[in-house]
Amino acid sequence: MNRAEIKMRQVREISNILALITVLLFGRLIGDNGVTYVIVAMEVCGFIWSVVGGNLSDTLGKLLRGRKNKGQYKNVVQMRRGAMIFHLILGVAGSVILFLLAETIAGRIFKVQYSTLIIKVLSPMVLLRSASSVLLGYFQGEGSEFPTMVSGIVRQIFILGFGILFSQLCGGYGEKVSTLLMQNNYTAMYGGVGFAIAVNITELLIILFLIIIYRGMCKSDRKNKPDVAYSANGIFDSIRSLVIGRWPQSVMGILVLLPILLGILFIDKSVSEETGILEYGVFAGKYLVICGIVAALLSLITLPVIARIYTSVRREERKYVKTVFQSGVHICVVHGIFAAVVVAVMGKQFGELFCPENAELMQKMLLGGASVIVFLSLALYFGRILQTGGKKVLLLGTVGIADVVFVIFALILSGVGKAGILSLVYGGMISLFVLCVLLGMLSYAQMRTRIDWLNILIVPLGAGSAAGLTSALLGRLMSPHLNALLTLVLACVAAGAVYWVLLLVLRNFKEQELDLIVGGRLFRTIGEMLHVY
Repeated sequence: MNRAEIKMRQVREISNILALITVLLFGRLIGDNGVTYVIVAMEVCGFIWSVVGGNLSDTLGKLLRGRKNKGQYKNVVQMRRGAMIFHLILGVAGSVILFLLAETIAGRIFKVQYSTLIIKVLSPMVLLRSASSVLLGYFQGEGSEFPTMVSGIVRQIFILGFGILFSQLCGGYGEKVSTLLMQNNYTAMYGGVGFAIAVNITELLIILFLIIIYRGMCKSDRKNKPDVAYSANGIFDSIRSLVIGRWPQSVMGILVLLPILLGILFIDKSVSEETGILEYGVFAGKYLVICGIVAALLSLITLPVIARIYTSVRREERKYVKTVFQSGVHICVVHGIFAAVVVAVMGKQFGELFCPENAELMQKMLLGGASVIVFLSLALYFGRILQTGGKKVLLLGTVGIADVVFVIFALILSGVGKAGILSLVYGGMISLFVLCVLLGMLSYAQMRTRIDWLNILIVPLGAGSAAGLTSALLGRLMSPHLNALLTLVLACVAAGAVYWVLLLVLRNFKEQELDLIVGGRLFRTIGEMLHVY
């Protein structure tokens, strides 16, 4: 993993964070029921997209790069053309299927009738994303990551800007319809339609941007590339190579989406449809988003560690690989425990800040399920280690097992335990714990090392307990006098000071770990002042 790949993955994490922030902001515009309508539509479209073109740009880029390095320019042209034709056909088929089956999917399967129109409006996204992914694959094949990084960030910014505009316009029309029919749900539905329009317009603009760059690169190619007379593979051989190359990540995308899609099926069995839709909006649009943002930030921190592991493996520095690997696990645990403790303890403030209408439900979700932050950040770290080591099938198997665990526990808790929407929280927490344990066992076996339980887990847990008590006490003292945001900030700062000072005093960090974590130089300076280092 070189610097360009690190930057690429960092940009993707930033793009994911922006997407989650967009969901959080739109929840304030269209309400929790509107969030459910949009998420059902987005997840259904995402499912179809994973089948049609999941990981298309990365796979196509690698295949084109390999042929280009061999001087097989005719094969490059053939594969590029074949990929575009094949995936445009698949994109049209996927979009048509979504449009025609929207009512069946939304109304009969998921029992969210108001998602039907959103799915229909959003259906062209599959075709548009297919075209843009092939173009991005071409750029990656030429060794240029710039269009991919720019389009990833710009896409989320445009969706946010256009989404606010069209959601307000369509929501205003929906409000008139709701008044006429005396049914409030049409306001949220048409607000979601505005979001779907924003997604399609954004994809069109991204394609125009990529076509402009593509035409410029084509002119440069004709001037600089010799006409090497290598025989070209047939179009079917090119398509077969592309499909075989991208299937693991495509299946992975489907497995990741399944728990969120299946969750909407479970809640209807324990509560009324309208209440279930509102609660699911809090679950998917608030709880999952907050935990996802924190986990994505932690994932950004560990990317340089994975790069060092990859570099050490190539240099056959086995001892150093083990040290860096343990440091990465330690960094995930240390940051994850602090984040999970603060989010759980300050759940009341998070609820008042992001979900005032259902603050109590939000507090219950965060208190009972904030530990998913630790499990998810560790699972992402271990998963990248295994993926870098070529263990894609094992990775798919463990994610599949975690999905099965989620389904089993969600069904038991919602049916027998009568936990309602919290069954999804607890089921997700248990499944992510199982996933984290399985991936951790495989990663440690691959690295041929053992976990240092004392430094990696026990000491951070003790420091996290002290930080949790600090934030809980400050939250109780300040809540009657300060607003939720200010209380949250002050409590986090105080808890963070207690947490990190305790870790430094207990010499929980090795010196090389301070070079890998964010703010490591500051911690080293504080440690020297405390005569720890």
